[in-house]
Amino acid sequence: MATTWRRLTDRLNGKHDPEVLYEGLPDHLSVPVRQWSLKVMGNYVLVGVVCLRLRLPSSILNSRSPEEALANYQDKSNTMVFMEIVDALLAGLAEANPYTSGRYGVATRELRVELDYILTEGGSAYMVNPEGDGLCRRLNETLRESLDAAVQAADKQKQGAGAHLREAFAAAYGINPNPSVAYSQSVKAVEAVANPLFLPKSPEPTLGAVRSTLDQGRTKYEMVVQDRTGAPAGISAVVELLNLLWHGQRDRHAGGPTSQPVSQEAAETAVHAAALLVHWIATGAIRKK
Repeated sequence: MATTWRRLTDRLNGKHDPEVLYEGLPDHLSVPVRQWSLKVMGNYVLVGVVCLRLRLPSSILNSRSPEEALANYQDKSNTMVFMEIVDALLAGLAEANPYTSGRYGVATRELRVELDYILTEGGSAYMVNPEGDGLCRRLNETLRESLDAAVQAADKQKQGAGAHLREAFAAAYGINPNPSVAYSQSVKAVEAVANPLFLPKSPEPTLGAVRSTLDQGRTKYEMVVQDRTGAPAGISAVVELLNLLWHGQRDRHAGGPTSQPVSQEAAETAVHAAALLVHWIATGAIRKK
């Protein structure tokens, strides 16, 4: 949960604007985050794995204390390097036995909670991701809850939509964002729940075909929510949201006059649009008349 504490001068001046979040590892976060990493490495054999995955200098593993060398590592040419180390440590923790406490008796869950507290209180732009296996950009609590609800609803369908949404989230908000993957996985998430429902007999179902089916069959479907007359609302909002998601993926085909890379902003929008569509479809908010 995000902190509500505000410094004295801000309270006295009536300042209520959200605090600007800090990228990388600013000075005030350096000591607590590095101390946290040392605690993690004291419990689990992760130094070698992190150094290999991040291609870090051999001087770390050749030092008298590789744990301390990694915990104090800096690279002036890469201000995000230590956040990448933290991200890799979280991945290593997720791969470790969740019931193993390590030689100091600290469980993996407690380590994740401790790090998330440090990052939140220090105003970091990053947080521990929902799976606990890495970092992601900090999200508004309401947006985070809507994504979680969509994933939970999708998981109950057992059609893979939840996994695609998780991939989309990680690609959009991870420490190394990939907008193209985020958008593609968002489309796949909607297809995973929509294709079996709206195109059960199609040999090659796609989101575009779902969009066309619903657009041409507006009189056959309705929403569980009511319109201004008290009758079930139409599905125009669904069709428009599908149109937005489908047409917005401008890198789906190369070489066209409107082809272009997916922007970070477009990817984040696609993730949340997909989450809403997945939630609606998975929970039966769209139904046949």
